Amino acid sequence: MESLPREIAGDILSRLPVTSLVNVKFVCRSWRKLLQDSSLLVFMLFLRTTKKDPCLILHSVHPIKHYVADFPSDDSTPNQLYVADFSSDGDRIEVVKKIRVPTLPEFYVTASCNGLLCLCHSLHSTKLFIYNPFTMDVLALPDSAQYPNQQVVVGFGFSSMENDYKVVKIVYYSHRGSIRPSGGNLPQSSVEILSLRSLTWRSLGEIPYQIFGKRPSQVLVNGRLNWATWPIYRCSSARLIVSFDLSEEKFYEVPRPDCGSLDKFNHNLVVLGGCLSASVYRKDGYFEIWVMKEYNVKESWINLYNIDIMDQSFENSGLHLKRSYARVICLLKNGEILLEMTITRALLSFDPKSKTFKHLAFHGFPRWYETIVHVGSLHWIDTHVVAT
Repeated sequence: MESLPREIAGDILSRLPVTSLVNVKFVCRSWRKLLQDSSLLVFMLFLRTTKKDPCLILHSVHPIKHYVADFPSDDSTPNQLYVADFSSDGDRIEVVKKIRVPTLPEFYVTASCNGLLCLCHSLHSTKLFIYNPFTMDVLALPDSAQYPNQQVVVGFGFSSMENDYKVVKIVYYSHRGSIRPSGGNLPQSSVEILSLRSLTWRSLGEIPYQIFGKRPSQVLVNGRLNWATWPIYRCSSARLIVSFDLSEEKFYEVPRPDCGSLDKFNHNLVVLGGCLSASVYRKDGYFEIWVMKEYNVKESWINLYNIDIMDQSFENSGLHLKRSYARVICLLKNGEILLEMTITRALLSFDPKSKTFKHLAFHGFPRWYETIVHVGSLHWIDTHVVAT
């Protein structure tokens, strides 16, 4: 393997599940050295991002069985991570493995970027960690400022202009209890940013928006973190899409499509085919999926998909419940759309051509989990990703 040209070796190794690559490192010293080559790791990350389906990180969370009386109790361990790999044709989930987690307090996953996860302490949101679930490398970030009655939104991404990872922490707080916007007044806020190169928090002042921070909420496109906002007035349903440029360290408004659908609370932002997208769950059981073909260009929004989630064949499957709706996860390389059902916690693929659903079940799945789209990698924060 070590005698092959780097491009060929990278192409071969990128086809293996990351869990297999971890084992390859222990075959012999030369292979271990090969997989420590930062330029090769960057090339493999590029191939995995552009040519392969992402793997899925399944975060086993506390059971929510009080929502569904008919469901049996869950025996999966809270705060356990699992990885699910797709087959080469994206037709099925081929491997599900439990991942060792570091000795951390109870946490939730805020974001994934270039093979790294950003974890946040569930009870103390000042405690953040950067973690590679395959190499087990973990970095505890320094604590930031604490505020009364605070609600925290965390963003994590990579700035190609500076070749550096950054963590953005947006805190809303109030001395009177409620931090929901009321009467056009926003709660007090504080924005802090940390570069993984400097490991020092810096203040960026306040933010003139209240971001809808339901997890997972951020979408990273074109070097910008994107979120939906809360409406400022309770009698209004108007919501904005706000972005944060990781290089300029400034907030911007992103133009929305000319439709009222994105004013609804039951929509989420997602990346589909590298484009900023928004999925809207309508009361009639349909999903509208809007895709921004050219980032930050209002006219490029198109209603690309409409999914009938109340299709009779799907209703009869037992995977759909009245209080459950679907969350769009990602677009697979075979053109199918991956969905996660809330409450039932089922993963489905939808074929836009045949208008059919397929339940992606596999032995080893936890019963209760949150799905994070992830590109598995063996690199760490000092790998120069822009080398490609």
